[in-house]
Amino acid sequence: MSDANKKPQPEGKKQKKAWNMPDTYVIIFFVVMLAALLTYVVPVGSLKMNEIKYELNGVEKTKNVPEAGSFALAKDDNGMEIRKGVKFFEPFGEVGFSNYIFEGLVSGNKWGSAVGVVAFILVIGGAFGIVIRTGAVEVGLLQMIQKTKGREWLLIPILFFLFSLGGAVFGMGEEALAFAMILVPIIVGLGYDSITALFVTYVATQIGFATSWMNPFSVAIAQGVSEFPVLSGAPFRMIMWFVFTMFGAVYTILYGRKVKKNPESSLAYTSDHYFRNDMQEKKEARVKFGTGHILVLLTLLFGMIWVIWGVVKYEYYLPEIATQFVIMAAYRGLIV
Repeated sequence: MSDANKKPQPEGKKQKKAWNMPDTYVIIFFVVMLAALLTYVVPVGSLKMNEIKYELNGVEKTKNVPEAGSFALAKDDNGMEIRKGVKFFEPFGEVGFSNYIFEGLVSGNKWGSAVGVVAFILVIGGAFGIVIRTGAVEVGLLQMIQKTKGREWLLIPILFFLFSLGGAVFGMGEEALAFAMILVPIIVGLGYDSITALFVTYVATQIGFATSWMNPFSVAIAQGVSEFPVLSGAPFRMIMWFVFTMFGAVYTILYGRKVKKNPESSLAYTSDHYFRNDMQEKKEARVKFGTGHILVLLTLLFGMIWVIWGVVKYEYYLPEIATQFVIMAAYRGLIV
C-alpha cells in the first residue's frame, strides 16, 4: 500500500504499545532489589540445630536437623532486634547488592547451590545435545507414527507422560525445547498444530517439574537445604504427578481433536503451513530405523533407570547424576 492510500492518523492520538513480559533477568534483578531492601526491615533470626545419627546402607552417618519451634530473633545488648542491611557494594568477597550476579554464580559447592547447579545444567544439556545429534529420537518417532496409523492420537498421552516423567525425574525443562523443534513438524504432519507439540513437550515437563518427587533442581535442592531425607514425601508427590499429568494429557487430547477437525481454528494455522507440506513429503518417504538408533534409545532408557536407582538406593546427587549423564553421552557418541 502506498503512502497516499494510507489513512491519516488522528493528531494527538498515540498508538498503544503492546505489553510484553519483561526478560527473565529483569525480573530477577527486581527480586534481588526487593530482597536487599527487606534486609533493612526484616530482623535477623536463627534456628537451633541438633546433630542426629542415622544409618544408610550399613554405614552410620550424622547430620544437623533444625529443632521445631526453636526459631528466635537475634537481639543486641540493649534487647533491640538486629537488622543487617545489605550494602550496595562489598569488597573482599563479601556480598553486596551489586555483587549478586558473580557471587550468586560462584556460591556453594559441587553438592548444590549455584556452582553445582550451573555445572549440572551444562553437563545435562551437552548430553542431550549428543542424543539429538544422533537423530535417534526423530527417526524413532517417525517409525512410531508409521506403525500407529489410525491410532496417532495415542502419541499425545504417551509423549505427554514421557516428557512429564522427564520433568519429574531429572528436571527436564528447557531441554524439552530441543525436542519441541523435532516434534513440531511431526505433530503438525499428523493433523494437529505446533501448539499441541508444545503441550506434549514443554508444558508436560513443567507439570512434571512442579509435581516432582525427585527433581534435582527443586525438590532435591530444597530437601538438601532443609536437611530433609531425599525422596521424603515421595508417595504423595507421585500421586499428584499422576493426577496433574493425566489432566494435562486429557486437555491436550481434547484440544488436538478440535484442531484436527478444524485446522483453521488453530492460532498457529498460518505458521504451520510449511511443516504441513514438509512432513507430508517425509511421511511418503521410507524411514530407516537402524540398529544404532535402537541402541541410542536403549542407552537413554537404561540410563534413566540407572539414575533413578542411584538416587533411590544410594542418594546420588548432582555430581553423581552429572557423571552418569557424561557416561551415557560418551556411550551414545561411540555407538553412532
